Amino acid sequence: MFNLSELARGGTICLSHAGLNSSDEKIDVAAPNGAGIDYCINGVFYHEADADDNANVTADTAQAALTTCIYLVTLSTTHVLATVKGTEVTTADIASGKSVLNWPQPAVNTCPIGAAKVVVATGYTFTPGTTEFDATGITTTWVNFMCIPDKPVTSEYDPFVAAA
Repeated sequence: MFNLSELARGGTICLSHAGLNSSDEKIDVAAPNGAGIDYCINGVFYHEADADDNANVTADTAQAALTTCIYLVTLSTTHVLATVKGTEVTTADIASGKSVLNWPQPAVNTCPIGAAKVVVATGYTFTPGTTEFDATGITTTWVNFMCIPDKPVTSEYDPFVAAA
């Protein structure tokens, strides 16, 4: 039998649907209930109100054409919404089952609340913080979660499709 008090000690978890989306280069939080996001980091509760344009996606390099990448969205103890770019993988390799798309590792003292999966078409690039999520040649899907899924995105398992 599980003892929840022992399992949850120091837990980091998102307790609300964040409603992540974007129509430009910044991430919006629009919880479906309109009440914002409740989350826990190291066992302590936090609350973040809904907001538009509150986080630029940051990364050192642009995402190349014909690749897919996960951008993990996190909230910190100081209420900073941030992203962590995953590793780009050739879109064709994911579709064929040759490669998987692994989840990025969140920074310490942050709570993952969801992610964007960005697919870049031939002849385009995605420059985090500059390119709009709905720009021509860019396909973005969002997933909101309680915690990072326990398996990578594959041709067989894609939580972004299930969440759409």
